[in-house]
Amino acid sequence: MAQKVKSIIDFGGGEIVDRINYEMAKVVDNINNPNTDEKPRKITVEIKLTPKNNRKTVEMNTSVKSKLSPINSVSTAMVIQSDDTKVCAFEADGLGDGQIDIFGEVHQVKFIELGKDKINIGESEDK
Repeated sequence: MAQKVKSIIDFGGGEIVDRINYEMAKVVDNINNPNTDEKPRKITVEIKLTPKNNRKTVEMNTSVKSKLSPINSVSTAMVIQSDDTKVCAFEADGLGDGQIDIFGEVHQVKFIELGKDKINIGESEDK
């Protein structure tokens, strides 16, 4: 006996609803991420109907997509210093090397040293 349903999204063994719910979960995760903006997100359900067999049957193809907000970029500044043998880039974050921050941590300036044949990533020698 045939079962009456409320919508064509109930066709396909319930997979269309499952895919909508899957995309909704991605949207909610993106909304709850504090590293994203507060712009709208979008879920798009596209239903493509193609007539077959002299228009007696119709192939229904459904796709579900979400448009999320990207993760916010991270911005910092650096100071470049060089001599005859190397170039160093120091992060300029407003705290001096050895300064204590509001949490009681001793700040160390991060830097990268660029030479002719090597790149050394590290923190300042004073620990």
